[in-house]
Amino acid sequence: MKKALFTLIALVISATSFAQLIANKTDKKVTFGLDLFSDFQLAPSDNWDPRGFNQGVSFALTYNFPLGESANHTVSIGVGMTSHNYFSYTRILNPYTTGNFTYQSLRDLEGFKRYKVSPTYADIPLELRFRIKDQVKIGVGFKVGIMVATKTRYVGPDGEGNPLTDESGATVNEKLLYINNVERLAYSATLRVGWKWVSVFAAYQINQTFSVGHDAPVFHPLSVGITFAPF
Repeated sequence: MKKALFTLIALVISATSFAQLIANKTDKKVTFGLDLFSDFQLAPSDNWDPRGFNQGVSFALTYNFPLGESANHTVSIGVGMTSHNYFSYTRILNPYTTGNFTYQSLRDLEGFKRYKVSPTYADIPLELRFRIKDQVKIGVGFKVGIMVATKTRYVGPDGEGNPLTDESGATVNEKLLYINNVERLAYSATLRVGWKWVSVFAAYQINQTFSVGHDAPVFHPLSVGITFAPF
């Protein structure tokens, strides 16, 4: 835990220092932002039992075009990457099917540790950004995510109730890549309010994570977190 915390702090410091250097060299026309957030899986269907906290991370590099003659207000567009982790007490047993999903309830399963579905998207963000007295910063925008990978991870007993372990007795993580029935595009509305280089932000995914049909889970993720950026 301590190692992960120190790594996260080092990442934030390095990213913001690098971003500040870019901003200084480009007269603040280029911005790098790092988001740390949790996803709330809103209005899930009966076949999906979500966990409350679902940590994720994203980053974006944008170019800022002035709005009129004011350098304090900009239209910003760029590229980025977002990685979500949707933890659940429901396991998809056949993630490669082209038909309907089947499920296993995990909440009361002895030995269960975690299960998640993790899609990763390449993003194209677009934001209107406003500065008030060069300190308070507000960003309203939209982004399109193009899925580049998706996987599941399960740690717990096998189908017969036996722990998934290797020959030495260590716990085995079952990882499955590029599962089916996940939407290839994600459309999200974004809002960001901050002071200097730290902001709180929210992003609401307008379309569902999973494709409609196939008895797939139904939910719209709401990402809420903190942004580190010198924009």
